[in-house]
Amino acid sequence: MASIPGEEIRILLVDDEPYVREIIRQGLEDANYKVEEAGDGKVALEMIRQHAYDVIITDLRLPGVPGEKILQEALSIFPETIVIIMTGFGNIQTAVDAIRMGAYDYLPKPFQLDEMVMRVKKGLHERRLKSENTLLRSELQGKYQFSNLIGNSSAMQQIYSVVSMVAQKTSTILITGETGTGKELIARAIHYNGPRKDNPFVGVNCGAIPSSLLEDELFGHVKGAFTGAHQHRIGRFEQANNGTLFLDEAGTMPLDLQVKLLRVLQEKEFQRVGGTTTVKADARIIAATNMDLLDRVRKGEFREDLYYRLNVIPIRVMPLRQRREDVPLIVTHFVKKYCAEQNLPLKRVSHEAIKALVGFEWPGNVRQLENAVEMAVALSGDRQLLDLVDFPMVGATAGEESLFQNIEIPEEGIHFNSLVEELERRLILQSLQLAAGNKRRAASLLHLKRTTLVEKLKRMGLENGS
Repeated sequence: MASIPGEEIRILLVDDEPYVREIIRQGLEDANYKVEEAGDGKVALEMIRQHAYDVIITDLRLPGVPGEKILQEALSIFPETIVIIMTGFGNIQTAVDAIRMGAYDYLPKPFQLDEMVMRVKKGLHERRLKSENTLLRSELQGKYQFSNLIGNSSAMQQIYSVVSMVAQKTSTILITGETGTGKELIARAIHYNGPRKDNPFVGVNCGAIPSSLLEDELFGHVKGAFTGAHQHRIGRFEQANNGTLFLDEAGTMPLDLQVKLLRVLQEKEFQRVGGTTTVKADARIIAATNMDLLDRVRKGEFREDLYYRLNVIPIRVMPLRQRREDVPLIVTHFVKKYCAEQNLPLKRVSHEAIKALVGFEWPGNVRQLENAVEMAVALSGDRQLLDLVDFPMVGATAGEESLFQNIEIPEEGIHFNSLVEELERRLILQSLQLAAGNKRRAASLLHLKRTTLVEKLKRMGLENGS
């Protein structure tokens, strides 16, 4: 197969007829595409789950697993995959249904090979234009951004719509979602896009403060309220007067304090710890939690009346794995951010790396993705292109990039030193990722001295200092 300039395009061809696969594969390889084959649906699904493909060409009727299932699985892992359906049964309606499910195009058998190649080229071209237009709109118009919220998926657009509507209101809001999904960013977007934007936004993490101190943190205290209370202290509610109070991890709040919070929500007044004077405070409340509060209500761990008082306007933030189409835009945003912070020329991310990042599950959501990008930018040295090697945690799950599997020496031999150097580089990057950048911990994971690790980083151009 002749090499092509730029990034390699990978195609998965799925058909149960070897002769058909051979003809199509030859035509695509003549057009300088890399083609892999699967003879049945089950094998195709396994390959899709292990590798990131730019294009998937599949027959509809296959042994084991139908083509519709392959389409669904491919788009769930990498929504930008171009799926072209082949059908030879005269059932155009089935192919049309596949288009509605997200397939890019379909071709009824028999078809001209040139027509297949043309459809592939057209799909790749349209995908590139769509990606460029999305980034351009985001950069020039800020269409998809509210106070550092990034994404253009339908899930994020629904959030933007809700933020726009509720920002002008004063109703209490409950934001729910997994850790790292950006609940505080949404709270800030509501505040800074509303009439209270010139007044304080005050946040308090209820789960990070011992329950015995949380009341004092929220309501403050008077002088002499307890040992060590040498002067009056204003709590977060007063600090947020005429602004917004963000209660993060609200589900961890103890029951006795929940009663007092309920009164504040209803009456907009409270008493400081140890005080008798009623204090008024008009703070809009936005609460957030990664817990199932209704489940805690059933267990008697959270007051039902408080739950409904907080949940006036609910906002659910979807995890990153359920809006994978946002990943390329988020990655671009963080690359720009950290290149600017570290005074580096703007770097790019290879398409192969983007595909792997999109396919990763991201249990820590956007926060975890941000950490991965920050480390990739910091450790990539002077290279302008961030590749899969710069995301060792993701690359380790991508299967085909693992240097520990399927290493074979071809007839022409192998460059031993280059391979060993690349393996060493990946192990060091992965150890730093696991150690969150701590060189002493990373050296320990590799059973190396810290000084040895630092010297290796210098030799690789990844370390400027000690």
